[in-house]
Amino acid sequence: MARINVLTPATATEEQQQIFAKTEGKFGKNPLIMSALTNSPATMNSYLTLFQNLTDGRFDKKLARKIGLAIGEANGCEYCISLLAYIAKLQKLTENDIELARKGQSVDAKETALLQFVLQLVNHKGDLTDEEVQAVKDAGWNDEDITEVFGHLTLNFMTNYFWKVARTDVDFPILRLFDQSKISRGGSHAFKQVV
Repeated sequence: MARINVLTPATATEEQQQIFAKTEGKFGKNPLIMSALTNSPATMNSYLTLFQNLTDGRFDKKLARKIGLAIGEANGCEYCISLLAYIAKLQKLTENDIELARKGQSVDAKETALLQFVLQLVNHKGDLTDEEVQAVKDAGWNDEDITEVFGHLTLNFMTNYFWKVARTDVDFPILRLFDQSKISRGGSHAFKQVV
């Protein structure tokens, strides 16, 4: 059971209902995590704005999903990797693409360098060496690319950490984390898949 209220159109305020409409327009539905995020209109509106800005940004949708999958796996968010894998398949990423991305890898060497950079940022809380920053530049990514990665970190950390607190049901086909010890502190959680 969710630990933060999952709003529905019947329980939402008028302002929250407007956010529901925006969310459905972007995603085709109101994922449960976003229905819970809508408890704070300021937070959900910020999420939607950042999502749109990054959609219009430097990375194509497939690479954006790969970045999200790498971050979600590293942060132990089963909801997020499940949602992103579902979207990634709609965007024609293969099962292999998805699995590789969750490990910070790609069939494309330049993408792998960026995904490894992303995981270094997550794992070292941004505290990278000169050599680690230079490695992503040597792979062909420029300062604008590197800076835009931080938008993706912000977007994904918001949902990763929020879900770990809210624990909404997973309303997408469930992907299990490679490392199940990352799923929770101090106990197992039951997840209900709603399709």
